[in-house]
Amino acid sequence: MARTGRKPLAAGHVDRLQGSAHARQRMRLLLECLWGEKTIPEACVELGICEARFHTLRHQWLQEALELLEPRRTGRPCKEPSREELQQWVSRLERENQQLSQQLREARVRLEVAQIVAAPLEPPKKTAGPLPR
Repeated sequence: MARTGRKPLAAGHVDRLQGSAHARQRMRLLLECLWGEKTIPEACVELGICEARFHTLRHQWLQEALELLEPRRTGRPCKEPSREELQQWVSRLERENQQLSQQLREARVRLEVAQIVAAPLEPPKKTAGPLPR
């Protein structure tokens, strides 16, 4: 089945990337070796490095590429608050806690007073004696 449309750019994608010409050439040669278009010795001659260095570069590059593709949390990363911001937050929460504790004490006192005041206003209920038979 024939493929229609544009031909794939292959290593041509590297030319569109931001970076130095030297870095783009290294990436292009690494890709061509991965695709089998060039042998490792040919790439080493063009880069002016030994095969051990080539394998180290390829491993580092693939490892970093793999780490970039790991799943991550979506959205912006959380901003870590500074020590000063945390201290301000804690002091604000402590003040709020004191105010709420005071309001709770006042509400309990009001409840006790209301119960004491309301108790004598209700006449005691008289109980009827046993029902006649």
